[in-house]
Amino acid sequence: MSSSSAAEGAGRLRRVRHWLGPPVLQPPLAFYALLFLAPLLIFSVVSVFQTSQTGLFDPVFTLQHYAKALGDRFYLRSLWNTFEISLGVTLLCLALGYPVAYLLADLRPRPRKLLIILLLFPLLVSTIIRVYGWMVILGGRGIVNNFLLRWRLVDDALPLMFNTGTLYLGLVTILLPYMVINVTNVLVAIDPALGEAASIHGADRRRVFWRVTLPLSLPGVLSGCLLVFTISMSAYVIPLLLGGHRVKMLGNLVFESISSFNWPFAAALSLVLLGGTLLACLGFLTLLGTERRRAPRRA
Repeated sequence: MSSSSAAEGAGRLRRVRHWLGPPVLQPPLAFYALLFLAPLLIFSVVSVFQTSQTGLFDPVFTLQHYAKALGDRFYLRSLWNTFEISLGVTLLCLALGYPVAYLLADLRPRPRKLLIILLLFPLLVSTIIRVYGWMVILGGRGIVNNFLLRWRLVDDALPLMFNTGTLYLGLVTILLPYMVINVTNVLVAIDPALGEAASIHGADRRRVFWRVTLPLSLPGVLSGCLLVFTISMSAYVIPLLLGGHRVKMLGNLVFESISSFNWPFAAALSLVLLGGTLLACLGFLTLLGTERRRAPRRA
């Protein structure tokens, strides 16, 4: 009886160790849990309390903040607008970044590394500075309007700032390197012999791309899309400076709620944003998995 109990205890211990992962990963996982899961738990608790006029919250249980966030058309429209912009930015980054990654993967290692380093240089500059650069270029007295007015191509300064187009421009230019790097890493890892084998069997370059290169590069496409999408969904500084008050994204509404000391409602909005992002990512993963399972049947 004691031996069976000891065996059960050893089995539980092995399962716990397997769940925790290798010992080398346990400190990073604990650090991750402290910095992510603990604040998430605190936000979950705060979001179900009433707003207080004298403190962070009143310890009275309520679901009115979630009812407001999910029932008010203004916030639902802001959530949909956030999703729509993030999806559009992701697709634009994919359309622009995949050809660049494809060309980089075809280069020799030395020039490829040099170009990737040049591609990473903008990431070393603060996002705020890069956004202010676009404001200098597109502002009412910016470089573009000064050029147009000096050459009398327009009578008045064009409203190039604080609109959805400018927001797309800022998000795409700032997030594009993430897409290029993720796709390039996967394309470089593809064995060239696979494309050569397809060519030997009569496939031209276009068919090799569609039947070999593109399916094998889907993991890089997936990681790049998820990274760009999640960053776009949680963006705050770029929509604030380039979109202004005309383009409402949920991250800006969270900050406005915090500025007005409505912490419970800000926590509820944050969790709604997190839940919407996770559902969108899950849907994208499911769709991609379905397409990959159907691919052999079509072939």
